[in-house]
Amino acid sequence: MDIQRLRNLTTGRLHTEIGCVYQDIEMLTGEEGVMTHTLSRACRALEPYLREKVPDPRFWEDVYDPTHVGEIEVPPMDAAAKAEFWKLYAAQTDPLAGKEVIVAVGDKS
Repeated sequence: MDIQRLRNLTTGRLHTEIGCVYQDIEMLTGEEGVMTHTLSRACRALEPYLREKVPDPRFWEDVYDPTHVGEIEVPPMDAAAKAEFWKLYAAQTDPLAGKEVIVAVGDKS
């Protein structure tokens, strides 16, 4: 994984294009369909897994650092890690809870 892309997830600061965040959450969790309103919850739920796999403190500094470059191996989650991810994800407040949600349906003509 590209270090700048990983830093998106570990620092909470955007180091690449936002599309990379969606792709990397999907790659790590094996789940497709990440949506904008789920990004913060997903990143918080990923943190314990990423801290285990990437203990280097430089990845966890709360700074934008474009000089931290290279590649690092971060494997996708196994079934146990994915179960823990979903447990942590579900324990967080849903940002849409209590809000009216309007589902847009595409043109069927």
